[in-house]
Amino acid sequence: MTRLPPAILVCGAWVLGVAVAIVLAPGRPLVGAIALCLGVTTAAAAVVVRPLRIAFAVGALFLGVARAEAAGGGPDQQAVAYRLVGATVQVAGTVADDPKDLASGYELLVAPTAAALADGTRLGAFGDVLVIAKGVRRAEAGDTVQAGGKLTLPADAPGFDRRAYLAAKGAWLELRVTSVNVIGGGRGFGRIAARTRDLYRLAVDQLLPPPHAAVLEGIVLGVRTGIPPPLNQALIATGLIHLLVLSGLKVAVFARLVTAALRGLVGRVGTWAAVGLVAMYAAVGGATPAAVRAAAMGALVLAAGRLGRPTHVWTSLAVTAAVMVGWQPELAWDVGYQLSFLGTAAIILLTPPITARLAWMPAVLREPFAVTCAAQIGTAPLVAADFHVLALVGPLANALVLPLLPAVIALGLLVPPLALLPALGHALVLPLAGLLAYLEQIAAVLSRVPGAALTVPTLPATAGLAYYFGLGGLVAAWGGRGESRPRRAAVATGLIAPLLIAGGELVSWSLPHPQAAVLAIGDGQALLLRGPGGYVLVDGGPSPARLRDALGVHIPPWQRDLAALVITSDGIGEVGGLAAFDRRAAAVLVPAAGLPGTAWRRAALAAVTGGARYLPVWAGERLMVAGLRFDVLSPERTEPGDEVGWGDLAFRATGPSSRALCAFGDLSTDAQRVAASHLTGRCDYVVFDGRGALDPDLVRLLDPTALVLSSSVGTRTPTGLALASLHRTDQEGDVTLGL
Repeated sequence: MTRLPPAILVCGAWVLGVAVAIVLAPGRPLVGAIALCLGVTTAAAAVVVRPLRIAFAVGALFLGVARAEAAGGGPDQQAVAYRLVGATVQVAGTVADDPKDLASGYELLVAPTAAALADGTRLGAFGDVLVIAKGVRRAEAGDTVQAGGKLTLPADAPGFDRRAYLAAKGAWLELRVTSVNVIGGGRGFGRIAARTRDLYRLAVDQLLPPPHAAVLEGIVLGVRTGIPPPLNQALIATGLIHLLVLSGLKVAVFARLVTAALRGLVGRVGTWAAVGLVAMYAAVGGATPAAVRAAAMGALVLAAGRLGRPTHVWTSLAVTAAVMVGWQPELAWDVGYQLSFLGTAAIILLTPPITARLAWMPAVLREPFAVTCAAQIGTAPLVAADFHVLALVGPLANALVLPLLPAVIALGLLVPPLALLPALGHALVLPLAGLLAYLEQIAAVLSRVPGAALTVPTLPATAGLAYYFGLGGLVAAWGGRGESRPRRAAVATGLIAPLLIAGGELVSWSLPHPQAAVLAIGDGQALLLRGPGGYVLVDGGPSPARLRDALGVHIPPWQRDLAALVITSDGIGEVGGLAAFDRRAAAVLVPAAGLPGTAWRRAALAAVTGGARYLPVWAGERLMVAGLRFDVLSPERTEPGDEVGWGDLAFRATGPSSRALCAFGDLSTDAQRVAASHLTGRCDYVVFDGRGALDPDLVRLLDPTALVLSSSVGTRTPTGLALASLHRTDQEGDVTLGL
């Protein structure tokens, strides 16, 4: 098989080094200094070390680690941001992205340069902030602004993981204010790009009605605002949502259009002007990872053509990837960056063989269908893990729409000059409006097809790893050019590696590693404890479907029974998911003080009917469940008052390693302090249902190594805590803790 060119090997090693260092937490000067020394030494020794490509690749790997460590910060900033939820702050900073207009105001992504609490305490770095303001927008990209208010978690949007989207941009908090004070104007290239984008959107809104205007802005510039929720859902379900992202296909169309136009005006010099316009186009589109990647590769192709040099697509892809993570190391784990490069690589590798097997399909549909299939095959695990949906009708929808995309972009670029003559412009944009209506109808119709989209609640990282090993082996065997030994090795790798990964996962499931999993089940609480003697489920969250999916991830398929079911409260966030619960439990634990409501009684009765022992418990009792020691902390035998929450169950679970988890549910602050008085040992982990108020003095007293908030409702996390780890299930998904 052909060996990898040196440039690809070195750039790949550099990106790998950056990615590994980001995972292991950047910002450690000693590690960065050691990696820098090793990288420089290895690269310098390449004159005597053979083969050269291996020496340079190892040096690039170490230098990538050094670059990521020098960047500092992401994980620490995220933890600081979570602690500030609910705090009132004053923030001053720079508008980092193009403002987006909303129904009652606008939103700005602000990179803080200074921030302080209401009492004047200055704050360190905690990432960018999404500022949502009322009134007419006055701030622009690059402006320096000031705003004050309460920090909250970003509100989720139906069908769109808005928090994950903002987290990828380095923003974990939202600030809703009445107005924003502009204290300084922006300047430079970014301001020009933002102003150009605003002028284009103004022209489109003048000539096209909604939702056509919003769809065109998304197609031409990648501006994804103003799309009605039903249409947005239809685009997601049919795999057409990528049309609203500034992709390589659009940059290629734009580059061809401007090159053809400039060649007739300024001759060969027009190539360099086209390179500049392509860069400007990516900046106007928001300079997303996909846009930057596409613009960089497009510029390389244009420049190589002008200089008479051949281009190699894999080298261009590798160099672009390496330069981007060198500029911004955190991009290595950015979903948009990963999708862009994996999708492009899959298109390059898989489109030709897929196209060759579609000779029966009309030519106008064959290429877009094959391209979409290739991209979907290459990015399926990422899409499933990050967006929880796979569009099964995506290839068909794209085959029906993509052939018209060049016409839509070309006509869309003509809208600004037509807006200068509104009377004539309204007539001339009718064909464009027809094309946009066709696209919207394709999405609406195909999204209603049964099974159009497959929902994927969760996808373990090991499943994605097994998928790519299998796909890599298949592709390598496919391109083996008749060489039997490499083809056999590729096939063996593609078959054996997924089996080994699956076997390792099964072994991990089978071994009794005591642990606690705080499940991300929405607005409520559900914990799954695993001890030497089996599984204990504590509460069930609000949704039976979400509970079923979460348990399917953590419990082996052959394990149906639980050692115990624990019901701590009568709230819908605790017992709603236990409706029609189909797993048997050996025991059911409930607070002996009694709970109001009937939902918890139905859940307990169903467990007892299935053979469970009914165990009402009081504070101070101790029992062994599934090999774990349970110390009951609440309820009191004599209730201190009539406040809601005094009768709920709180406990401390201790595993064989003596690590202990304390769960306080949503007890009131007074009830939390009373429950803590029953503790006879430390709490390594504290789990709290984030819908209530958390007593900061109690948390400081317990001094846990991890605090987990198990709710999707933003609760103020006490500041100033020396926590080794802070987790929120609404941000991170399931949180697993060793017992």
